[in-house]
Amino acid sequence: MGYTHVRHYHGGMADWRESGGPVERSGTIDASAADSGETAPAITARAPGARGAGVAVPASKRLRSGLAAAAGHRAHGWAGRLLDFVAERSVGELLLVWSAMTVLFGVLYWAAGFFEGQGLVWSSGDRPVPVRLTDALYFSFVTVLSIGYGDLVPSGAVRVLALLQGAAGLVIFGAIISRLVSRRQDELLEEIHRNSFEDQLERVRTGLHMVLAELQVLAERCQQPGERPARVMSRVESTATVFEGELRTIHALLYRPHLAPDEGVLEAILASLSSGLAELADLLACLPAETPRTPSFQATLRSMSFLSNEICGECVPWEYAPRLRDWMDRIQTMSGRLA
Repeated sequence: MGYTHVRHYHGGMADWRESGGPVERSGTIDASAADSGETAPAITARAPGARGAGVAVPASKRLRSGLAAAAGHRAHGWAGRLLDFVAERSVGELLLVWSAMTVLFGVLYWAAGFFEGQGLVWSSGDRPVPVRLTDALYFSFVTVLSIGYGDLVPSGAVRVLALLQGAAGLVIFGAIISRLVSRRQDELLEEIHRNSFEDQLERVRTGLHMVLAELQVLAERCQQPGERPARVMSRVESTATVFEGELRTIHALLYRPHLAPDEGVLEAILASLSSGLAELADLLACLPAETPRTPSFQATLRSMSFLSNEICGECVPWEYAPRLRDWMDRIQTMSGRLA
């Protein structure tokens, strides 16, 4: 599904494994020990198609997680499931449910009239008896709309039925009104998210352009005679830190795309990333091997190599155009030079 990490799964690790989900064990552990819930081994679950490290789940916590999830489902109850059902329906579906419920209650009011002391009665004695089906449907719509003219009144146990219909109608009608009111708000939020996403893409492109320009300047300085490698290395380290941040953003964009960027924009970003990685690798090769490197710079290079290795046409969990997959493969090739 494109998720790189599974942080919560209602059924716990046991249900995840029974459903066929892939399980990755860290280190050397015994399968029976993992099933028995012993401590020590850590099990990592990943969504299908995802790469990279998952979230380690100690085996001792699997049983507690499963029991807590089951208790949560029991506490949910039928009322919670009913509210979830209503909340997940569209306006059209809610109107259909509301109409079907109103007709059903009208039929029940009419059928109850065949029993003595039950059903609907006219409040005025000059109306015919018994109540017809059309009259029962009229009372049902008046009740669910909370109009209550008072010309028809329920008697016997039907009064409880009318109360239940009124409560159900309020819940469904309230959900319909909520959908109508929040529709414009959802459109505005979607527009805000898209504008923010486009701004993020523009910042990534600008950041890559600045990094590439800085690396090219440093490459020219590295080839100049008399230039001190230590001074060049200090600027390389700061530039690589910025470069790693842009690479992380691109990695998240490919693995967890909330919105699909335009192919032309994405191709420009991947091309700039590939050129930047090539420039960085050439610059590191230009510097003397004895040039000191700080531990933080070494960690930055390892992180960039790892992220670049996960950007390839067959690695990312989403389908892209062939030319974009070619750029991804080039980026993965650069990871070996950085390593």
